[in-house]
Amino acid sequence: MREEYSVDIQHLRAFYEVARLKSFSKAAAALYLSQPAVSRQISSLEAEIGLPLFVRMANHVSLTEPGRKLLTYAEEIIRTLEQANRTIQDLRDLRQGTVTVAADSYLSNYFLPRFAGEFHRRYPSLQLQIRSHPHGDLYNLLAGGEIDLAFFCGVEPSENLPLTLEPLYQERLFLVTSTKLSSKAVLKTRDISNVMTLSNKQENPEVNGFPNSTRIAEVIAEYSPFLFPPLTYLFSKYKEFLSDEQSPADAPVTVDSLEGIKTFLLNGFGSSILPESLIKQELEQGALLGVPLNCTYPIILTYPKDFRLPHPALLFIGVIHKLINK
Repeated sequence: MREEYSVDIQHLRAFYEVARLKSFSKAAAALYLSQPAVSRQISSLEAEIGLPLFVRMANHVSLTEPGRKLLTYAEEIIRTLEQANRTIQDLRDLRQGTVTVAADSYLSNYFLPRFAGEFHRRYPSLQLQIRSHPHGDLYNLLAGGEIDLAFFCGVEPSENLPLTLEPLYQERLFLVTSTKLSSKAVLKTRDISNVMTLSNKQENPEVNGFPNSTRIAEVIAEYSPFLFPPLTYLFSKYKEFLSDEQSPADAPVTVDSLEGIKTFLLNGFGSSILPESLIKQELEQGALLGVPLNCTYPIILTYPKDFRLPHPALLFIGVIHKLINK
């Protein structure tokens, strides 16, 4: 009858490290054990198997034939155990955990909330924290481990920083007005797309990569007053669509927030150039009329390079990808 034996997993791990590092002392350091402790574990394993696993010399350790055969299985067992541990940890993370993300005020208020509901529906036991910070603060927050993910809009982080940059989405600018206009005005608004098409033809060349600003300015004039976004507005290229005569200093009405501008438009007052995330729902519901302009800004997901993200953070990224690619 064949003699059966069992292998202690700690003894097997010690064997694997000694074989990998070809040194008892280095294996002890890797396992945070003393060298005598590792020697005892190897001796116990050899006694259990009944065969020598190593040839020990003064400054060298090599595997015997039984040792080489055992190493093949040890590598697979250790790898499987590590995968199992990661899976169990991921399952624990689903029961409790927090994802902390940060971005500038625009993305924090209008882009990131789009994903909060779906994230909570899928993972109700996880917490999502959305923090608003200026661009310049995000690097230090990531480096200090205070946040898991950062989001940038329009401006890419420096290439010299040890960050992974993942473009997620192109934020489009829209020329926007209200549906609470006269029927004649509504028809004109529907014709904005024709003006946009004309502005891209040869007889109306683009200026600095944008449709001819004169033609767009003419359309904007039909829906005056134009509501200028606040000075902190990230999407500064919107000015390319205005004529030289149009200036915030001459505007009859000024509004200091994007949300305020949207409220004015919903009440049938004026027009503006706004990012899609801010007005997406109102456009879909028909509360606002908008035409996309030839101007986009990248929204970029950022996190430290060579860093294993916490599982809740990976789940949040998955939700973003799912909803953006719908």
